[in-house]
Amino acid sequence: MIAALSAADSGLAQCQYSVTQWAPWACEWEGNHAYTGTGLNDLGAWCGYRLMCWPEEGEWWLPIYCPPGGMPQVLPMPPGASALGAKANAVNNDGVVVGFMYAGASSQYQQGVIWWPDGSAELIDPAPGSNNSRANDINDAGVIVGSSAGMPYVLDQGVMTSISVAPFTSGTAWRLAKSGSIAGFAGNENTTGRAFRWTAGTLTFLDPVPGYTATIGYGVNSPGAVVGASRIVISGQIYTYPTLWIDDAPIALPLLPGYSTGYAYCINDAGIIGGWIFGAGSQFPAKSVIWIDGEVQALADLLLPPSPSMGPPVAINVVGQILSGGGPRIASPTFISPADLNGDCSIDGDDLGVLLASWGSPDFDPRSDFNGDGVVDGFDLGTLLGEWTPIK
Repeated sequence: MIAALSAADSGLAQCQYSVTQWAPWACEWEGNHAYTGTGLNDLGAWCGYRLMCWPEEGEWWLPIYCPPGGMPQVLPMPPGASALGAKANAVNNDGVVVGFMYAGASSQYQQGVIWWPDGSAELIDPAPGSNNSRANDINDAGVIVGSSAGMPYVLDQGVMTSISVAPFTSGTAWRLAKSGSIAGFAGNENTTGRAFRWTAGTLTFLDPVPGYTATIGYGVNSPGAVVGASRIVISGQIYTYPTLWIDDAPIALPLLPGYSTGYAYCINDAGIIGGWIFGAGSQFPAKSVIWIDGEVQALADLLLPPSPSMGPPVAINVVGQILSGGGPRIASPTFISPADLNGDCSIDGDDLGVLLASWGSPDFDPRSDFNGDGVVDGFDLGTLLGEWTPIK
């Protein structure tokens, strides 16, 4: 039924990860409340939310931002928020956080919020005729995506543009790449709905792998690769299969032996994919996994002892750090060399591409300047080539 992505003969690069976790928030009267992470930037900052401490803070949600290497901070509650509070969804490299607050007498609306680094909060006006403007992601250019009036939107320099998903009547823009490509989904995800990729004004619906009827898109990278799942309902039971779309063609991602279903949820510009998989019966519990170069491996097998366990990956940044929502926890690759610029534990063409993008430029990526002389040049190229490990 499924033609899976072919695995490379050489075997998966053996990345190992150290894990950083944050202690739960201590509540005086009712025990501790763990944080939930939702977004991660390239510097290691994350955002998310936690439950309020009752009764002093309220009953529901507080938006959270954690600076690189720092401690989680409560973001200001926007004016007009209902008793349910607010949640943060994404953070860019400038420290700008986006998310939404609950609004309305019954908390029935989700109005988008921008939290600026100066501590202020700005509301995102909904599309005409709507009270919702939930923000799901932001990139380093400050472009924001989300949903309003039941449709995906792009907010660029304060101007909201609705994305038509006809013939579907509803949809959402879920993730946004540095390049501006968007991943999202439209229609009923369990029947005939479709994941989509939106790039430079062009919308493309993404078909399922053979044997499935619907798709949902969760992640996108700058080259335009999208990850998510193909779905089908049989006798009331939902079945999903982790799917990668390259050049808009569906590719079934391989699973571990005994596993039959799952999701691919996030992808970085190097093509490292995070997700989770499930199997039938207690002998095949849910596992957090990553895919590198078409091969799958349980994330638990790559953690340095005595690292805490990792939940399902929700974000992967440019240096290969992986954020799992519960806790939250960040798994950082133990780099085999400074020349491993994308954190996949191999020095190859992906790292060369990062270096060449900075070649001779005054606005270079400092990771590519190995000798710290202020320019990316032949010395840095020689360093990278001297560490070359093309076999993964």
